[in-house]
Amino acid sequence: MDFLSAIGELTRRRVEALKAGIRAPSMVRAIEKRNSEGYLALIAEYKRASPSGVIRLDLDPWTYFNAVGRYATGFSVLVEPIYFLGSPEFIKIALTYGKPVLYKDFVISREQIEEAGRLGVSSVLLIKRLLGDALWDLVDYAINLGLEPLIEVDNEVDALDVVSKDPDVMLGINSRDLSDLSVSLDRAVSIIRAVRGKANIIVAESGVKTVNDALRLAREGANAVLVGTALMRSVELARDLSSVAIK
Repeated sequence: MDFLSAIGELTRRRVEALKAGIRAPSMVRAIEKRNSEGYLALIAEYKRASPSGVIRLDLDPWTYFNAVGRYATGFSVLVEPIYFLGSPEFIKIALTYGKPVLYKDFVISREQIEEAGRLGVSSVLLIKRLLGDALWDLVDYAINLGLEPLIEVDNEVDALDVVSKDPDVMLGINSRDLSDLSVSLDRAVSIIRAVRGKANIIVAESGVKTVNDALRLAREGANAVLVGTALMRSVELARDLSSVAIK
């Protein structure tokens, strides 16, 4: 297929996604279902770049979602355009695969949550360290729009504060320190241990490169792992990650 034919086909599929008007199913219920089957849930993230640089630009979203879709419980899609080269258009494409979808941005306003709601996603990421006291207003706003907030923390103090206020929360535990961007699975494990049994759903984020990484997090109490960079570099990893059993 020559370039013009290839780009024409991709454009046709993009236009179909724009017309779809789909609403994604519940991320919470999908994770719970996967756990009930005895497995760690996999949230596969479409992530073309990060603050560390470009990850991969030659992997279009259709190819990515086709490759990981049969193994993923849900999708996470970056919409932040500068550091992550994301776009809401990728959300519209993800929705056509019938999976739960997380709107992933550095959300600071109701307008962003409204955009997520209009797009039809399941969930929206809210970072406690970024939002501070404004977190719970945006949590309530998201819930009122029918969205399931994923509240992200990167330290034990914030994690314990969140679960003390809402034990039914979907808690995202980031192994990346948001100050210096260093990644440590030991940090994630420590936070998981602090809130194990106190949060309804624990999603381990960042730093999963291998099946053994995912297995370690599952054994500590994670219900799901969110994996971006490793899957962008090797979509074949999705099959192995999907077979990790929970404790």
